[in-house]
This record gives sequence, C-alpha cells and structure tokens, in this order.
Amino acid sequence: MRCLFFFLARHNQILHQAIDAHNGYVFQVVGDSFAAAFHFAKDALNAALDAQQKLYNEAWTPSPIKVRMGIHTGAAQLQIDSNDNAYAGYATLASAQRIMSAGHGGQILLSGATRELVRDTLPKDSELLDLGEKRLKDLLRPEHLYQFNISGLPTTFAPLKTLDSFPNNLPTQLTSFIGRENEITEVKQELEEHRLVTLTGSGGTGKTRLSLQVAADLLEEFDHGIWFIELAPLTDPDLIPQTILSSIGISEQPNKTPLDILKEYLHEKMMLVVLDNCEHLVSASAQVTNALLNAAPGLKVLASSREALGVKGELSYPVPSLSLPDVKHLPTIEQLSQYEAVRLFIDRALLVAPHFIVNKENAPHIAQICHRIDGIPLAIELAAARTKMLSIEQISARLDNRFRLLTGGARTALPRQQTLRALIDWSYDILSDNERLLLRRLSVFVGGWTLETAEEVCAGDGIESYDILDLLTQLVNKSLVVVIEHSQSGEIRYRMLETIRQYAREKLMEKGNGESIRDKHLAYFVKLAEQAGPELYRSNQVFWFNKLEDEIDNFRMGLEWALASNTEAGLRLIINSIDYWEKRGDNREVQTWLIQLLDKYQADDALRARVLSSYSHIAADGGDLAKAEFLANQGLELSRAISNKQAEAISLMSLGAIIALNGNVGKGIPMVEQSLVLFRFLEDKRGQAAATTWLCVNNNDLELSKSFVLEGLKLYREMGDLTSIANCLSLLAVRAIWGGEFSSAILWLDEAMAIYHQLKNEKGAANLIGDYGLLYYWLGDYEKAESYYDESIIAWKKIDNVPVDWLNVHMAYTKLRQDQIANAIDWFILSAKGFQKASNVIGFVYTVEGLASLYVSQAQYRRAAHLFAWADAMRDQIGDHRPPVEQASVERDFAVIHSKLNDADFQKLSAEGRAMTTEQAIALALEGKIDSQEGSSYASQ
Repeated sequence: MRCLFFFLARHNQILHQAIDAHNGYVFQVVGDSFAAAFHFAKDALNAALDAQQKLYNEAWTPSPIKVRMGIHTGAAQLQIDSNDNAYAGYATLASAQRIMSAGHGGQILLSGATRELVRDTLPKDSELLDLGEKRLKDLLRPEHLYQFNISGLPTTFAPLKTLDSFPNNLPTQLTSFIGRENEITEVKQELEEHRLVTLTGSGGTGKTRLSLQVAADLLEEFDHGIWFIELAPLTDPDLIPQTILSSIGISEQPNKTPLDILKEYLHEKMMLVVLDNCEHLVSASAQVTNALLNAAPGLKVLASSREALGVKGELSYPVPSLSLPDVKHLPTIEQLSQYEAVRLFIDRALLVAPHFIVNKENAPHIAQICHRIDGIPLAIELAAARTKMLSIEQISARLDNRFRLLTGGARTALPRQQTLRALIDWSYDILSDNERLLLRRLSVFVGGWTLETAEEVCAGDGIESYDILDLLTQLVNKSLVVVIEHSQSGEIRYRMLETIRQYAREKLMEKGNGESIRDKHLAYFVKLAEQAGPELYRSNQVFWFNKLEDEIDNFRMGLEWALASNTEAGLRLIINSIDYWEKRGDNREVQTWLIQLLDKYQADDALRARVLSSYSHIAADGGDLAKAEFLANQGLELSRAISNKQAEAISLMSLGAIIALNGNVGKGIPMVEQSLVLFRFLEDKRGQAAATTWLCVNNNDLELSKSFVLEGLKLYREMGDLTSIANCLSLLAVRAIWGGEFSSAILWLDEAMAIYHQLKNEKGAANLIGDYGLLYYWLGDYEKAESYYDESIIAWKKIDNVPVDWLNVHMAYTKLRQDQIANAIDWFILSAKGFQKASNVIGFVYTVEGLASLYVSQAQYRRAAHLFAWADAMRDQIGDHRPPVEQASVERDFAVIHSKLNDADFQKLSAEGRAMTTEQAIALALEGKIDSQEGSSYASQ
C-alpha cells in the first residue's frame, strides 16, 4: 500500500512539474486524472511531451506507469463574472476528456483544432499521425484525431476506443450530456448483477439520455454490440419484435414469427438491447423482453418506461431529478455550477442565446427556476429555451404564476406526470391561438413531417396555408417542435418530442375535431403514395424510395385509421406504394395490413383485383408459392367477372409467372403471353416490359428468352427504371452463363452491380452476388463460386426474408465438384427440404439431378440412372428443359453410366425411373448414407 502511494505521488509530481514548466494551470484532479488549461496549444503539447518523456524514463518497479493524454483547444463557455478569473470551459474539458479516454497508456492524442495550431511548430523528429474522424462518447459530432509521435517514445498502440470501434446503432446526440455521474455508475453496477434493468420515471426525466450514456460506456463489454430500439413511434404492440429485428439488421424469414427469429438469433449472443419508451406498450414490451431473456442467456436489457415492466428478475431503477442547490441557502456563484440542473440550464441557454451570462443578479433566479421545476431535464430545457425571448427574472416570475402545484415541497407529493404536464401546460398556454391550433393538428404526425405536408394537412378552419411557416417557426423557437436538418430524402423535416406530441394529441381529441384531421392526414398520404407510385420505377426513384422511408410511421398511422374509417383509402395507399414495401422487405407487415383491409373491404372491383395480384407477388417473394397462386387465381377470376382488362392483364401476368416459377413453364408461359397481348392493347408500357421480362423464364430457347429480356430492357431504359434495368441485366447474364457465353455474362453482371450500388439496393446486390457464383461455377473455379454463394447467403439472411433454397442447391453442386461429398449431401438435403416446403417443383428436380450426379461419383450407377430418368420425365411434364451447360454436364454423367451398364439394363432403369412417383424419387434420392460401392439396401429393390 505504501508503494502504491509512492507511485501515485511521483506520478502527480511529474505531471505538476511538466504543467507548471509550460505555463499550465491545473484546475481539476480526480484520483490520478489531471485536467489542465494552457493559454497556447503548443504549451499544452510541450507539457504532454515533457511529462511522457519523464514518465517513460522513470525507473518504475515492478512495471512502468503509462499515462494517456488528450489535448483539445476551445474557449470557455461560461463567464461567471467580469472580475472573476475562474475557468469553466465545460465543452472544452468534456472534449479533452473524451479524446483522452479513447487512447491508451503512453499515447498523446490531439483534436483537429489543436493540430491546426501546432502543426508548424512541432518539436524536432516528431510528427502527427492522422487517425481520421472518430465518434466519441456524448460529443455532438465526430472528432478528427491525431497521434503525436516523436523519436524515443512508443508510437504503436491498439486501436482507439471510440464508438465506431464496436457494433452499435447508438444515435449521435445533438446536445451535450450533463451530469448523472452517480446514476451512470449505479446503473452500470446494476447491469452487472441483473439482466434486466428498467429506468423508471415520468416523461422528461432524462431516461433516454441516461440509457444512451450508460450504453456508450459499456460498448467494450458486449461482444455482439449494443442496440438502441425506439418504441415511441409504434402503436401496434405486435411490431415490437419486428422493430428489434430491423434495428439490429436481421431479416425476416418465411414461416417464422419475428419473435422466434429473434430468440434463435440471440441465443448465443453477448448483447445489450436498450428498449426506449416502453410505457405505451408496457405489457407487450414485458412479454417480448421475458421471452428474449429466457431464450438468450448472454442477453441483457436496459429499458426505460414510466413504470416497471413487471418481468421476473427485473431491477427497477427510479431516475432521480438532476441535483439541485438549496434555494434557502444558495451557494456562491462559483459553486452553483456544480449542481447538474444549473449546469444543464446554462448549457441549453447558451444554445439559444450565445451571449448569455450568469451574474450575481440572475444566479438566484436560475437556482429558483431549477428548483421549481424539480430538476426535470426536459422541463429545464424548455425553460432555458425561453431565454431567447424572456429574461431569467421573467421566466422565474411566470413559474410563480403558472406552476402553483410546484411551490414549496409539493414535488414529493405529486406524480411526476402531473409535474411534466404542468410544465407543458405552461408552454402551451403562452402560445397564440393559432400556434395552439397548429400544435394540436401537428400531433397527428408520427415520425415527423415536412413543411409542405403541414401546409396541406393542417391548413384550413382558422389557419391559412401561408401562415404555417411562421407558426411552425414559432413552435420551433419555443422548443415544442424540433428541426431534423437532413432526412433520408434530403428534405428538412420536423418532429415533436413524443411527450409533447401525446399532450397535443390529447388536446386535439378534447376539441372534438380529431377525426377530421386524421381524415386529412390519411388523404394526404394516399395522395403521396399515388404520386410516388409511378416515380418508383422512373429515373428519380432513389429520391422517392427515401421519401417514403421518411414517412413509414405516417403510413402506418394512416393505415391504422383506414382500418377504422376508410378501407378503400388504406388499400390505395398500400397498392400505390407496393414497390416501396417490396424493396423494404417488410413482407410480413404489408401482408398483415392487406389481410385486415381486404377482410373489411366489401367491393368486388378493380382495386380488389389489383390488390390480390400484388398480394400474390408479395407471397411469392416470401417463398409461399401455393398461397401466391391461390391469390393470383382469385385476382384473375375477379378481373374477368368485372370485365376490367387492366386488372385482367396484371392478374394473368402474376398467375402465369408464379406457375412458371413453380416449375410448370408449359402452363405458365401462355398466361404471361396473354397478358402481354392485353398490355399492348392497353398501351401499358410498364406492363409490356414486365410481361416480356417474365417470358424469359422459358429456358427451352435461350435465344428467344434473351430477346424477351432485351425487349423489356429497352422499355425500362426508356422509362428510366434503374432497378428494373439492373434486374434485366442480371437475367441476361444468367442466360449468357447457361449458354456458355461467359465473357458476355461478366459484362452484364458488372453493369448491373454498378446500378445496384448506385441505388444502394441491397436486395439486388445480394441476388447478383449469387449470379457471380453461378458464373465461376461454370468456369470451373469452384472455390471462388463457393465464396460468392456464401457471401450471397449471408447478405440475404441479413436484409430480406426470401428463402435461399437456390443458393443452397448451388452450394451443394459446388461442394460436389470439390469432392466434399459429406458437405454436398448436407446442402442437397437442406435445399430439398426447402423446395418441398415451398412446393417448388423445378427447384426440387434440380436438386435430385445434383444427387444423381453425386451417386455417379460414388459408383452408384443404378440409383443415378433411376433419378436422372425421373428428372427427365418431370421436365417433360412441366415443360422446363435444361439449359445447354446443365445438359452438357448431365450428358457427361450419362456417358459414365452407359459405360458401366449394358443397354438392356440402362433402358430398363430409365423406364422404371420415368415411372416413379415424386415420393419414390424422394425416398430414393435421400435414402441411407453414401457408400463407396452400390448400397445393399438399394440393391434389394
């Protein structure tokens, strides 16, 4: 113990001497941590160098002491008094501390601001190593960091400990985090002992910011990351598992619920999930949390809610108010900023009034304000925002008049929700009549809105459209509305804090005109979907996909209202934005909406027929071909019954394509051809392009198939539909591969991939990666093919819910050609089960052909002959014959079989194979293990 004190004393002595020698001022020492200020950046750097050299050369025993150092340059944010010399540079100190925390012992880190000041005066034999921009805990924006290197000191260190070094989706905060040191320490300790910790308290107490800060501090502790799940926009409790899936980046899977997927994915993960704003879905949040904790022993959950979830083993942690001064015994001005509530008020006041100064006159009023609003962070921020319009004294006086419930010791006797409501009441009461009216109407939006949206939905009955901008500006200035500078579509958007939105929504309902504004909200987003529909397949599609992504929560709100009031509008909203939903990959969600809406929609009209056809396509995309065919049949029957040619053309194309995809090309292709005739009659260019592209699934004539794709490609190029252009290029590449035209295929693939990257279309890229695998398979580079297939499988599982059965069977063929027989069998079995489950006939036939080829390699020629014959019969039956490269491969296997069997046996086996049922083929293909010689169980047949 005496040795430890000696080391600490010597460490402190070295640092003090180095700082003093270079005109520095030590203003804070906590344990072995020093905070010092310098007039010039070069002095700070020289002090750090001096200290590091002395620490490095000191004869420490038994091991050296290594100190990390961070240097940042900035001005003090708070001038306490013109005659006071105290230093209080909160932001500068916070930045320096975070920069230092990112480093390692012996390392000197500089911010970009400091680097600019010292770059021309560096000591001899030194340099600044550019480490790039890094996200640091609770700083507003990434910081560009540099490492100071000099001869004689270590220059090699581990990677910086920054937010972007660990898997997470923690949002960048737009304001600094103030205080809560004790709470952070306690919550982290509770998470060590409990798997579920729930931060409880009323709205506005800072639960979210505290959870984010704790999460940022724990990033190094969880191998599989920390994931922030925002539940506030949700109104449907069933969407909680899906929202978690989306936030983590896990795809949905057919025939599995999102909760089951989550339990399976998280089972062996070491992960922290932060569930934010559970209060409005507390029961569902509890059920999901309980299920996940039981399924995943390495999972921990940090939740925030106005009440505990009520899950077994949960630790409820009440989030206290920020620390407050005693208004009866006010501290000195210098001591006042030690209290968290005061520091938060000053920080937020400086954001709206950069020249704000704390002095002896207003300091008592600041303390009074913080005390009267109970140190609740949101309340403090709203009060501090008024410094732009009111003096501190005026704000304090208004609190006396408006917050009668908050006087004296009433805080402990009143629910926190009432406290926050009183503050919002005050904010609401000081608005003009039209500002209140607009605030109430804006509450109909979930997830934000644009100025144009507000002008259309909220104008009328007292507010002119041209007044919206000024009124919205006032709401922003009064901190009731937040500006989102750049949304996904690049537009300026606005939103309310959820607590404010709920308050305004209640006021809207109280006034009795909530239904009319929701009608306008629904009508607006139906119109937006109808406007977006054609644009989603034109040259400006990227902007429109992003725009609809911005509005996803408003779409959900509109659909929810449509279920109660206007199912036709709900169906129009979905059907006109169907390309967006398909690209987004939310098959399960969109099907849920369609089921509910169709169940309530009574009309048998063109809209229903169109919806049924689109619904069938979504079902097919999700791998349920049987359901897809049923829905497409319904759509076709209805369209013919109502004599609607447009709906009939769409239904015919959908049904034919689905039947062809299911392997019955001979039946499906004529339907698609009929749809093409109708589309041409209707002069529907997009329908023609889609139909001609679908006709390429007839692989019996590759040149004809190629001509159909080229015709579709020409039409899509005329329309500027980049997504469909890339899809056509992918189809051309596959047909070139099947025809042995490998040099052409690589050109098509590269062009398509460039477009998918331009569009940031992950689904298209994932599909194309598999096509690259197909190319290298037929080129004979099986290792490279396997690498592409593996990459494609991973990509699909991450971004979408489409089955990967075709990739599985391609992987099986690749393993077979590398003589990895056991692995090949596993992959063939996996693909066979998938194709059987999806009722995909041609996929299963292709799998059986692969197993037949495997049996040839294992000298099981009789079994192989039976299976190849059955596959030939099935292909004849469904009208889908092998493309040239596949046929050549099968013929090589036939040649081996012929060489091992006499003609009579071969003819007999072929006849028996063609006569087998599918069940017999399955039993024969998957029976027993593979032996080096003909299996005895097979020989007995």
